[in-house]
Amino acid sequence: MPDFPGFSELFRVARDEILSRQARLSRDAVEREGMDANILIAGACAAADEVMGQLTTLAASLFLDSATGTALDRLVLDRYGLVKKPAAAAIGSVQFRTTAASPTTFSIPSGLLLQSADGIQYITTESRIFTVGTIGPLTMMVRSVLADSDQNAKAGTITSIITPISSSPPDLVVSNPLATAGADDAELADSLRERARRFFTTARAGTLTALEEAALGVSGVRRATALEVVDSLGRPARLVQLVVSDAFTEQFAMLDTIPARYQTQSQSLAALVFESLSDVRPAGTFVQVIVASIILQSFQLALTFTAGADVNTVALNARSAVVDYVNGLAPGKPFVASDLLARLRLIPGLSYTGGELVSPAGNISVKPIQALRTTLGIVSAVSSQTDQPIITGTNPDAYSAI
Repeated sequence: MPDFPGFSELFRVARDEILSRQARLSRDAVEREGMDANILIAGACAAADEVMGQLTTLAASLFLDSATGTALDRLVLDRYGLVKKPAAAAIGSVQFRTTAASPTTFSIPSGLLLQSADGIQYITTESRIFTVGTIGPLTMMVRSVLADSDQNAKAGTITSIITPISSSPPDLVVSNPLATAGADDAELADSLRERARRFFTTARAGTLTALEEAALGVSGVRRATALEVVDSLGRPARLVQLVVSDAFTEQFAMLDTIPARYQTQSQSLAALVFESLSDVRPAGTFVQVIVASIILQSFQLALTFTAGADVNTVALNARSAVVDYVNGLAPGKPFVASDLLARLRLIPGLSYTGGELVSPAGNISVKPIQALRTTLGIVSAVSSQTDQPIITGTNPDAYSAI
């Protein structure tokens, strides 16, 4: 019998019980619809079935995998302190300008209603003064009136001023030079469950996974990857790169410009993410938030050393130089093998041959919205000299016993 019996199972139990207690009562009298015994038993079983349904719903609401709807929201809030992300509005900026110098000074208020060519409405979130004798552009921040994934606007589509502006000249126009960012639907149940499952593994603030989890808690953010910046010895340099992207990072990318225009616009989203890290970011550590689609790249080095060099330290310096160069590439910037080799050439104790880079074999091109990144864990180094093997790939404290 299942954990929670249904009507048929309850009826069977009740039938067997009543037949065992009253031998003169036939089975047909109990099972035939319309008979008094059948009506009495069926009515009781129907009520019991309703109770079982309530118990089933209650039991399901107690577990992360089975809870749904508001029950899931309450469970995650009560046990993990996490709130379901609501639908997010699009954010961005517009520029007001005139064709001739403005004859008067006028104010563009907060809450001014604008509209895109496809009917999406936006409001200004600040007030600014358009000065007499100027033609602009005057840049102002805006957000969409509604909040869901179809509220983003491509560059150049917000062109209509719906609310009249007092004392403004008739040639005042508006446009968004860059695409908006951050619009998203309300968080789905599977996403909320996944965030809840990661809660205890990311509960310690200051870790890379905690930073990623905090970023994913911002409405509109779909992916987040935290990378630690290291110094020449592979030690943390008290700087973390947090690369985030929303659902439209690639869809609205202006791929004909370098850097991508959408990436520049999305710094509004980056600012929101940075503000959300106040309770997570380690004290004294700056977190650089970048909006891009990240591509992790592994590297393999073959190194030759000068006589008397500390093989392990030199190899670590070389690997750290790779991490520093690759993680410093801006979104859309390609990996150039010769630039990396130029850095390796400057490492003391390394006998430069020009063949240090084994993999990748050449340059790597990326789309303007994509960013190449790597870590020490996926940068390997081997010695080209059999008499000078690399014993270890790490030397975190540059400590040597004498």
